[in-house]
Amino acid sequence: MPNIHRYIGQLAAVLLLLIAPLAAAPAFEAGDLERLWQTGKCLGCDLRGIDLAKISLQRSTIGAGGLGVLDLSGADLRGSQLRQAQLSRATLRRTDFSGAVLDEADLRRADLREANLAGASLVLVNLSAARLDDANLTGAAMGQARLDGTRLNGAVLAGVDLRRAILTRASLNGADLAGARLPGAFLSDTDLYGAKLDRADLSDADLSTASGLTQAQLDHACGNLKTRLPPWLTVQPCD
Repeated sequence: MPNIHRYIGQLAAVLLLLIAPLAAAPAFEAGDLERLWQTGKCLGCDLRGIDLAKISLQRSTIGAGGLGVLDLSGADLRGSQLRQAQLSRATLRRTDFSGAVLDEADLRRADLREANLAGASLVLVNLSAARLDDANLTGAAMGQARLDGTRLNGAVLAGVDLRRAILTRASLNGADLAGARLPGAFLSDTDLYGAKLDRADLSDADLSTASGLTQAQLDHACGNLKTRLPPWLTVQPCD
């Protein structure tokens, strides 16, 4: 135990050096960060603007006797730098990631229900089997994101960039994809029942085995000759 406590102290010192430029910002609460590293839980914490890009937030950071599953439910992480962050299986319900950078982050099986990811950068992120039901991803950049088996039921993805994203077996039941860009996206066995596709760009996308897709939905979307659809459906060309 003393070794673990000493390691936590050393880690906290490194973190304080990394966030020194933010010390004057009234939004950041140093006590919240300490609580996070001591318990692995920080519900409702204010961590706006913190740079955690190269810091692991998983149990492995402290070792087998350290943190359990990370819980940042309701935390404020607006504008935070979380590139390549290790957040698999983390509980992040209603967490505010708006404007945050999460490129190449590992969020497999994370619980992001009702999270706010509006305007966030999620390029090459791994969200396989994650739960994002009712999440807000308006205007997010998600090029080449992995969303295998991801739940996005009722999520808002208006204007999201999903170029070449993989959404195999993802569930988008009732999701809002108005104005979304999906050129080259792969939606094999994806559930699109009740999804809103108004002005969605499906150029080069593969929806040939998507379920719940109707002509009424596609009448409001656009694509090109390389858009793959079930044989009984068609889509108008994009301008």
